[in-house]
This record gives sequence, C-alpha cells and structure tokens, in this order.
Amino acid sequence: MTSTPQQIAAFALRESIAPLQIILNEAIGYIIEGEYLAALGTLVLFDEAAADVAAAIRVYRAAIRRARP
Repeated sequence: MTSTPQQIAAFALRESIAPLQIILNEAIGYIIEGEYLAALGTLVLFDEAAADVAAAIRVYRAAIRRARP
C-alpha cells in the first residue's frame, strides 16, 4: 500500500502527540504525590516533546500545501 505525503505527515503528528500524553500523566502523578520538583523536571521533557509536535505540524502543513493543485 502506498502512503501519500499527507498520510505520512498525519502519522508523524499522531505519533508525536502520544508522548505528550504520557509525560503529562506522569507530571500529574508527581503533583498528586506532592513531588513538585519531579513534576517540574517532567514538564521540561514535555517542552522538548512539544518541539517535536511543532515540527510534525510544519511537516503536515507542508504536505498539504504540496498536495494542492
């Protein structure tokens, strides 16, 4: 099966969002336990992962622009 650039970019976007969900859940767990420093450290990872999402969004937008006639 052949994938279009849009399908590939959409996959990258979905895959880059999943780690954000995991990281946020971990940070919430630390907050619930009163481990605020650990939560902050975890949110630093969130910031780095969010950069991956931003890159995936740029790739997705570029794929959409290229697909237009």
